Amino acid sequence: MGNCYLKKNDLKSAIEYFERSLTEHRTPDVLNKLRATEKALKNQAAEAYIDEAKSEEARLQGKEYFTKGDWPNAVKAYTEMIKRNPKDVRGYSNRAAALAKLMSFPDAIRDCEQAIKIDPTFIRAYIRKANAELAIKEYKNCADTLSEAREVEAKANPNSAQLREIDQLYQKALSQRFAPLDGETYEQTMARIQKDPEVVEILSDPVMNSILQQAQNNPAALQEHMKNPAVYKKILVLMSAGIIRTR
Repeated sequence: MGNCYLKKNDLKSAIEYFERSLTEHRTPDVLNKLRATEKALKNQAAEAYIDEAKSEEARLQGKEYFTKGDWPNAVKAYTEMIKRNPKDVRGYSNRAAALAKLMSFPDAIRDCEQAIKIDPTFIRAYIRKANAELAIKEYKNCADTLSEAREVEAKANPNSAQLREIDQLYQKALSQRFAPLDGETYEQTMARIQKDPEVVEILSDPVMNSILQQAQNNPAALQEHMKNPAVYKKILVLMSAGIIRTR
């Protein structure tokens, strides 16, 4: 009976009879059919709920709540927006912004990752993800997110304001990452920094060692090397860590 209803696309009835079957004899085959049918019914309901006009209404409502500082209702409105149009990246990005206001940073990061998955060129999602990672002191993840964002944005809009925002946030992340801890002396700070895995990796790189030695004799050469994005990133790390000092 369950299989017959499944072929008729009457998923609710199919689920009912698969459940009846399992009460009589619990077999893996029927259990898998039940789970698959439940998932199909859930997807069917979600697709039937999609409505772009109602999604836009929910977006505007969420924006209104957000502007008023009503973060919980903003989250609810943006959740409705996502349900009505799960392909609109703004829903995930906007909800992430509201979640961040509620200090729910891991959830905000997940929403940003979903937005990036849907549209890898949506830079605002990268920036919001990086801010959330910075808030929970995931400095390496934050830097990686910003590096990815910079690569995407530099290709599309090399002179955009968002690119400058990315660079400023990157500098902030590095600054906080290598800042002295409470009660830490300068010597203790430098000892901790020199054990940082990324710093150790950079200083162990023969190419970087060659660049640094060249820069000691010719500081202008460092500027030339920094035109390479990979080298630029490593130099910024060393500068923020205090390994390279500028006058």
